[in-house]
Amino acid sequence: MAGMRATARASTPNPKAEALLRACMDLVEHLVRQSLDVTAAEVETTLNVVENAHAEMEAEVGATNAATTALKNAIGRLRALRLEIQQAK
Repeated sequence: MAGMRATARASTPNPKAEALLRACMDLVEHLVRQSLDVTAAEVETTLNVVENAHAEMEAEVGATNAATTALKNAIGRLRALRLEIQQAK
């Protein structure tokens, strides 16, 4: 959420970065709501989407540091979750 607020308050707001960040956070929130039923495949799919969004945002001129940091944090958490699910099997 901090990344969303920072993106919205940037000196030159970037609507594309804000939309990408919101979409990725929605995916992560969806996984959280289904936490007991999340599969490794769902985590992997979400991780791929978030990693692609992060790469796209970093490549774009004007992407905010807060937004890319928020996505990096989400990527780290998704990787940890993927590992946890794989170890539980």
